[in-house]
Amino acid sequence: MPDNDQERKFKDLLARILKSPLYKEKLSKNNLNGVGLEHIQTLPLTTKEDLRNAGAFAHLAVEMKEVAQYHESTGTTGEPSSSWFTQEDLRTGGRQLKECGVRLTADDLVLIRFPYAMSLPAFLMQQAAWQTGAGVVPASGRTVVTPYPRVLQLMERLSVTVAVGLPREFELLAETARLIGSTPSNNFPALRAICVAGELMSDKRKEHIEKLWSVPVFNMYGSTETANIATMCEYGEMHIVEQDFYVEVLQEDGAGPTAHGERGFAAITTLSHQGSPLLRYFNDDIISVEHSECACGRTGGKLEHYGRRKDRVRIGDTVLDAVDLQEAIYSLSPTPDAWKAIEQENGLHFLLDSHDYGKWSEEAVRYHLSGKLRVPVTIEIVADSRLLDRAELVKNVPSIKPVYIQKFS
Repeated sequence: MPDNDQERKFKDLLARILKSPLYKEKLSKNNLNGVGLEHIQTLPLTTKEDLRNAGAFAHLAVEMKEVAQYHESTGTTGEPSSSWFTQEDLRTGGRQLKECGVRLTADDLVLIRFPYAMSLPAFLMQQAAWQTGAGVVPASGRTVVTPYPRVLQLMERLSVTVAVGLPREFELLAETARLIGSTPSNNFPALRAICVAGELMSDKRKEHIEKLWSVPVFNMYGSTETANIATMCEYGEMHIVEQDFYVEVLQEDGAGPTAHGERGFAAITTLSHQGSPLLRYFNDDIISVEHSECACGRTGGKLEHYGRRKDRVRIGDTVLDAVDLQEAIYSLSPTPDAWKAIEQENGLHFLLDSHDYGKWSEEAVRYHLSGKLRVPVTIEIVADSRLLDRAELVKNVPSIKPVYIQKFS
């Protein structure tokens, strides 16, 4: 049930959100007088398509002089969707990440491997670090300035205590370490934790990364449009930051809620966001929410994330979400360094790459995956660079500034 603080913030949101052209039009036929959270399902959903069609400015709800930063999604599946952040929004986002079970302190040095270009998590983690007094090493991903070997050198030389980034980055950093003769579980004694966001992370994937690095891994769930919705505590539960978000779990058509604790589709209302607030944002993520009374002391909603609608696979009567594929893949021994699942008419075809592939039996791997997923499976063990170019991983050639003036020597 919504608490009084959520109700107050929701009513304030309904007043503020009408300052954006998108919602002024979207809610023009709704009488908002007396509308509370118990009536939220009478209000329209906001879809990704709504945001893309609206353009960058249509859901901006503050004057431009109040904007501190602009962000947008990668746009890999179409037009990117935009989000605007005030200084207050950035501070709020930092507070949201401080809820994570890693418990940052002023003694921490945090290496941030999230990309610093357009995406949001790097900036929110930087805020969280600053708010706790921790130092930051901005080792941005997806840039030639900090290739993988250099990041490993920074982690070791600077005695980094917490590293944050996409889950995939820590798999690739571990493989790079192996290639250059280092061992992640031994060569970084100062490292005490890893925090990840931006990709799905199943329980088995979490266990895999923890085994690679010999430190606990904490997951965070959010998006560029919403900021961070839930953080993982020290007991492995993903707690919704309910002072900032109201989360619904809806049927696939958005018509109504699912049964308590069942998988459904997320609809996120941002109670605190000022720059570009969202009402019932139907983001195509598949989640479940249950009430939790956790050993960490938190009560309220705990969230499970299963993947996105676009990655859901239907083969016959079997429905598989991305989390189901991850759980099967990451339970293989050895665990693949890279993999890809290809949907076919009557089953799934897997490409699998491991530096230890000689330990696999093709028949045993096929049997394992088909048993876990309950669909016909074929596999191909890849020994070339189609899935993972290891030569590129170990290149330690950062970009350099051009020489504009060459002196006579």
